[in-house]
Amino acid sequence: MNPLDIYRILPRINCGECPAGTCMAFAVRLSGGEAQVSECVKLTEGARDELMRMLSDSEPGDWKERYLEELIDEFSRINLNKVADGIGAEVKGEALVIRYMGRDVMVSASGIDGGLDIWDKLLVLMYIRNAGGRRPSGRWIAFRDLKDGSIKSAGFRAMCEEPLSRMFDKDRERLLRALSELGAERIGGYSTEHSYIIHPLPMIPFLILLWPAEEEFATQCSVLLDETATDFLDVEALTFLGQALVRALKRLS
Repeated sequence: MNPLDIYRILPRINCGECPAGTCMAFAVRLSGGEAQVSECVKLTEGARDELMRMLSDSEPGDWKERYLEELIDEFSRINLNKVADGIGAEVKGEALVIRYMGRDVMVSASGIDGGLDIWDKLLVLMYIRNAGGRRPSGRWIAFRDLKDGSIKSAGFRAMCEEPLSRMFDKDRERLLRALSELGAERIGGYSTEHSYIIHPLPMIPFLILLWPAEEEFATQCSVLLDETATDFLDVEALTFLGQALVRALKRLS
């Protein structure tokens, strides 16, 4: 099952009462067989029945594994020299080397080297398949202002901006060290001194703005994207890229 199909049925209130913590995270876990429908205590009876039908009607096996196989098959037919420059990759023999989350990843028709989990592999392969079209323009926009971003912005906030805000609030220095280890560049010109540009993938920069708690104002985080981001990944995949960035930072912090 696709996590977004599940997410549409969930209450989408991020009550925090399930082990996943947010509705989007719960949808991802349920799609991967890592959660049970009963763990969502806010489901209506009708929504619960619909989810159970979806689970019983879904094809056997893991859709992520099947999709990974499809993407690797597509990769085997790509002209590597034609796409490499446009996605910021380097051709090495029959493989592409791409910088992902601060480290080099080698992609070939036999798979992906680099110790990535399946979500990371899917993101890298989708990025290669789409092959972009424009260089980043340097014009930063909110996720909701991307193509189709308004319907996915709540998920991006729940899976990327809110976790980063909590990490910054809990241990600012550890998060900033982790950002540095992933290659984030500190920049000026914004209303907070904690402004960083980071490249989860070469042509998809994120601008992370962090405001510490202050009197009556809580800690805040805003993540802006270059206006060209959807040339490389659609908004659904960009949401998961934001979540993958959070995972990478947590591992380092």
